[in-house]
Amino acid sequence: MKLIRLIIIAFVLFAGQGYAQQKKIAYCSNQTESGFLQIFIMNEDGSDKKQLTDIKENCMKPKWSPDGKQIVFYTDREYIYLIRNIETASPSADPFYLYNGVNPSFMPDGQQIMYNSENDDVLSIFVIDTAAFGAEPYMVSDGGYSNMQVLSADGSKLVFSAFNDGTKAVMIADLNDTTDNYITKVSKNNDANLEPDISSDGRKFVYSSFDNNLKGTIRINESGNETALTKGMASSNVPRFSPDGNKIAFVVIGENSVSLYVMNSDGSGKKDLQISGGNVGTFEWIDNESIVYDAGSESKLSIGIIDVDSGNSEIIASGGFNLQPSCQKGK
Repeated sequence: MKLIRLIIIAFVLFAGQGYAQQKKIAYCSNQTESGFLQIFIMNEDGSDKKQLTDIKENCMKPKWSPDGKQIVFYTDREYIYLIRNIETASPSADPFYLYNGVNPSFMPDGQQIMYNSENDDVLSIFVIDTAAFGAEPYMVSDGGYSNMQVLSADGSKLVFSAFNDGTKAVMIADLNDTTDNYITKVSKNNDANLEPDISSDGRKFVYSSFDNNLKGTIRINESGNETALTKGMASSNVPRFSPDGNKIAFVVIGENSVSLYVMNSDGSGKKDLQISGGNVGTFEWIDNESIVYDAGSESKLSIGIIDVDSGNSEIIASGGFNLQPSCQKGK
């Protein structure tokens, strides 16, 4: 009997540890009474779905704070809101309005938000403090229609797309550089360069270059050398490094489909992941082995998770529109 009790206790402890290690996924869904897209969270396996907001606006692109306790998002009215504590958040409690803008995300310190807004009718990148009441934003880009920004893991480098010499280029800002030359050009071609990403070690940059026929080619810049990774393939876009920087996920845009692919960071080993649910919309690495994504059609969108090695995928949120998943940090 004593042995049985020990086995039961060990099983409970193991199961409890497994549950505690599950990350939360924030996402938008119209499975609400109002029909507006609202912010939800759920476990990685799709269990314990919980609605966090209920405002008369469509909520978009939730992003987690580094400690995994807060969520920032924006709405179709271009208002930025904060959910300061996911444990106490509920549809009956309004989120905290922060500022006007789009595409917000947390800085590594968790106390500041980076976002896009117009400055003198030119889209720019701003940062604002979340703690100080009445805080004013400051601009970190220098004009040129700047957007699609991504921070390095340590927060010292900001990579973004901006107009430079008449075309869209990938630029990098050294946020520790106090001189006027803190922004330099990364891309080395004359195409329109969009959707940049930076590896976790800050040494590699990847982006998509679109020619005059709007065909995108994934390129990588490493040590100042630019290489085309998807030359000869269908139009490719939105390259994203895995957390360890060894793989790149990206979308391939066909005539009637949008597929999710993965390859090694040197361009080898390209593979169509053949996700479940339809055409892929947005995606994000959960870890070095798995990606969370949304996929579907004009009438429905589902959220799924796929193992990039085995190709096994599972739909974890369906019915109506479920989109723009983001995986919890700090867990």
